Amino acid sequence: MFNKPSVLAVAVAAASLFSAGVQASGFKINEQSASGAGRAFAGSAAVANDASVVFFNPAGMSRLERSQASFGFTYLQLEGSFEGVRTNPTGMVTSDTAEAGVYNDGGDFMPDKVIPFGYIVHKLDDKAAVGLGIFAPFGTATDYKSGSLAGGFADETQLSAIDIQPTFSYQLSDTLSFGVGIDIVYAQGLLSKELDLVPFGAPGATDPQYKGYENKFEVKGDDIGYGWNFGVMWDASQSTTLGFAYRSEIDFDLKGKSEFKKSEGVVAYADPAPMIVSGTVVDLPAGIYPVNGTGKVDKQDSRVPLTGPRSATFSIAHKLDDRLQLLAGATWTDWSSFKYFDVIATKSGIIDDLSGLGENYVGHIVEKWHDTWSYSVGAEYSLNQDWTLRTGYAFDASPVKDEHRTARVPDNDRQWLTAGATYNLNDSWSFDAAVAYLFIDKSKIDEYNYDLDDEQKGADNLKGEFDVNALGLSFQANYRM
Repeated sequence: MFNKPSVLAVAVAAASLFSAGVQASGFKINEQSASGAGRAFAGSAAVANDASVVFFNPAGMSRLERSQASFGFTYLQLEGSFEGVRTNPTGMVTSDTAEAGVYNDGGDFMPDKVIPFGYIVHKLDDKAAVGLGIFAPFGTATDYKSGSLAGGFADETQLSAIDIQPTFSYQLSDTLSFGVGIDIVYAQGLLSKELDLVPFGAPGATDPQYKGYENKFEVKGDDIGYGWNFGVMWDASQSTTLGFAYRSEIDFDLKGKSEFKKSEGVVAYADPAPMIVSGTVVDLPAGIYPVNGTGKVDKQDSRVPLTGPRSATFSIAHKLDDRLQLLAGATWTDWSSFKYFDVIATKSGIIDDLSGLGENYVGHIVEKWHDTWSYSVGAEYSLNQDWTLRTGYAFDASPVKDEHRTARVPDNDRQWLTAGATYNLNDSWSFDAAVAYLFIDKSKIDEYNYDLDDEQKGADNLKGEFDVNALGLSFQANYRM
């Protein structure tokens, strides 16, 4: 069998499959409500304005005066750019060699996206309520232009996830309520990277056809994961409410196929290249050879294990008077549970052999994220019976360590400034709108491949800086039954 060339880092940067876009740190999505977005989600576990409380704290369902439904979406206008250099597997900095001008900067690698959500709450009586939420708990989409400097580590990443959450709430007393929910989450994703199978500049690899990338790797997978959540709300006084909400871990094992987009006539550089000739292993000189002796690379069954982190939210809402309410909150997220992201072959094939990692690994990404806290403050002002105005500020820390930042996860600390409003059309219908601008720190990257011992593997390197901007527009309709 053709030995894996040291230059073939098929270690897919799969960590980003569930990485953040720019909405929340890590791979979480905050945009679950337009009414919450207007105050930067401050105090979300301590208020029950509408049916979106199903997500933020199910304890609030029993506090709603009537059965109701809320549904809407957030439109995220995203922009991402990269400036830097690539080092190819021979150790040549491409901008300073004959490959200069072959690669591009990746263009705007963050496509705009729409995040929908919907909730319904049914009041059983004055104390009990049941609800159902359908929303996206996490997800991302990044897509670098073909032939980008980052392509050897990240080309395209797509994730969509749908959480169906049935919930129950009960008012234990005039001041205390609780709620519980079950999370049923379907997730599917795609990620790819470009392959420099024959690094230009290696002995015997000076033909112009070997400039840039020669192939593309892609893996797809999906799974259903299960989790749970609960919350409590307590009126500490007539004007102050405290809230707490907890969401459990959710385990996924995304199963699908790994493949080379060009699967016939595949060649790669090896030094040396052992081959079986008449039953004998023979070491051939360094050079360019057909992969597996035939040049054919079949698809291979693979799995991508992932654990979504648990989180805990603390909120407070305080009414200064009949019109003005101040809100604040903090959320802890257990990102330290996310240490590695691996792509593992589940059936024998050539792709995991080419990776050279061993133990059936196709890809191994070192993440070693750390736990984070996010903080928010906001205010709501009832202008009159028809209009409620909101504003807010939030600080959201990134779990990504600088030394392990990847091209798929150009994540960094961000700050939110938001504004929004509710318009009550009549006794049954109301509408929410919000705008949020995210200030995101520029992110430096110095990315390498790693082996299973977390030691640097090969000379491949991406070094530079990412600049990401985001604007969110949220809309929501509420119907009280």
